[in-house]
Amino acid sequence: MPRLLAPGWRSALLALFVFLVLPDFPSALRSAVPITETWILLAAALAVCAALGWWNGGGAWLAVAAILLGWYAAMAPVGPGPGSYRSLVHGWTLLLAASFGLASLLTPGEKFLIRALSALGIASVVAFAVTISTPDGIPSVRSVMKTEFTRRTDETVAVVNQMAASPVWQRAVERSPSLDSMVKSNEADLRTIAERSTRTVPALVALESLLALALAWVIYHRIASADLGPALGAVKQFRFNDQLIWGLAVGATIFFLPVFADGRDAGLNLLVFFGALYLFRGVGVLSFMTRGKWAATLLIVMTVFAPLLLGALALGVGVGDTWMDWRTRANVDGTR
Repeated sequence: MPRLLAPGWRSALLALFVFLVLPDFPSALRSAVPITETWILLAAALAVCAALGWWNGGGAWLAVAAILLGWYAAMAPVGPGPGSYRSLVHGWTLLLAASFGLASLLTPGEKFLIRALSALGIASVVAFAVTISTPDGIPSVRSVMKTEFTRRTDETVAVVNQMAASPVWQRAVERSPSLDSMVKSNEADLRTIAERSTRTVPALVALESLLALALAWVIYHRIASADLGPALGAVKQFRFNDQLIWGLAVGATIFFLPVFADGRDAGLNLLVFFGALYLFRGVGVLSFMTRGKWAATLLIVMTVFAPLLLGALALGVGVGDTWMDWRTRANVDGTR
């Protein structure tokens, strides 16, 4: 069976569409995602995968094409024009790609997540070292991102206000006056999201980068002949080293204890990043446990009508899986 028609390809295309389109769509997500030009991250990651595949005996033409795409991404316009935001995006993209290549060369045969987390660790350390060695480095980065989030929020608010000024919406407001207050509340919410997102830029960039690397890994193995390592497993089997619970514990300690007040933002970023990993792990456990028809239906209903409750449940299940290992217990019980 051709790789493009292999099982799971449609899921990869859906994930690709969401990753490339939604971050730049006028919505609350645009005021929260640090890098809306996600295709740049993906192109750089694909270039590295293709170069590694060429190194392992894969096709040269794919590597050349991917590297040219990565080069174009490194030169492509970002944001409203030349400026600090563009430099930050391109700088991080190149650093991430180089770190993933290095991690892959140093850990051949390892699973994707180990390579990706290693690459994020290397890139984060280097980026932090460069930032603190620059005068006003951290405040400058925050200022750049705050300006960028404000610009995007203003554009989204303008789109919403334009829609609210349309005759169709005005007729709807006449029938239901509460819609007018909803628009004003939406604008306030967008500005609050933008302000809070500035504090969690490192964690959100890391999560974006992890998604870009994962998509590049999947797409490369669909179209290339040389494997780089084990393929990504199903969501219901997603797990990682239990020692990562210390990332969550350290983040909570720094964020909640008054003695670490000066580093509270660092604790918040650790909580966001590792919390997202454990939330996804919880989603994997829930997907594994809800294989029955009614349980799966309940999960879908919660996704639509109670996403926050489902997120809290998934996070709790993911963290608890560190000690309970729900899936192994279910398999053991099922074979008795």
